[in-house]
Amino acid sequence: MIKVIIVEDDPMVAMINQQYIERYEGFKIVATVGSIGELWNVIKENKPDLILLDVYLPGETGIDFLQSVRQKQFSIPIIMITAAHDIPTIKKALEFGVIDFLIKPFTYERFELAIENFLQYHSLTTKLEEADQDTLDQILIKERGPSALNQAGKELHSSLPKGLSKLTLKKILQAVEEQTGDFSTEDIAKAVNLSRISTKKYLQYLNEIGYLGEELKYLAVGRPIMVFHIVPEKEHLIMSFK
Repeated sequence: MIKVIIVEDDPMVAMINQQYIERYEGFKIVATVGSIGELWNVIKENKPDLILLDVYLPGETGIDFLQSVRQKQFSIPIIMITAAHDIPTIKKALEFGVIDFLIKPFTYERFELAIENFLQYHSLTTKLEEADQDTLDQILIKERGPSALNQAGKELHSSLPKGLSKLTLKKILQAVEEQTGDFSTEDIAKAVNLSRISTKKYLQYLNEIGYLGEELKYLAVGRPIMVFHIVPEKEHLIMSFK
């Protein structure tokens, strides 16, 4: 179980962060606090695996906390979530070792990318005793550009269209593979607890790269619907997600 502490003095923002975290299996919010003083008290009782940290807090700031953590040589993965967007603050946060920096307001898709980065870091630091260069590069080097598709589909995620995330795509693919026949957007949306609009974007992407085929299905009553099916000879296109 991945234990998370949310540090945010705005109840509305704290609730949004909580709702985002609760979408992931294996994550547990052990506390939501509104100040650095409260945070230190919670850390004494529950060492977190991840902290979602604001900058602007009553009393000590999030940057003050980062500096203290570094001085105490504590190892706590931290994602900064803040309205602060000035370069000095961003520079200090990065120098003090945050694993990601989200500027409010941010999209859920961007939040997913932050969690994806954390999961890679968490897996590396908790499940492995040593790592090779390729394993480290998954975290230290962020692939850019569509050219990754040229590498036999192994890095398909690096060319995802804007607004799509690898983490959600994994969930979509899992739901797709669990279908016993043709399926609709609504079938997958229900399976992954995602809106039909968002689900449709992922299915359209999988159709565009050739992994899924589509056709109109005429019903006895009502309008025809679009249904999808896996194209067997194209399964290699998504091997990097398995």
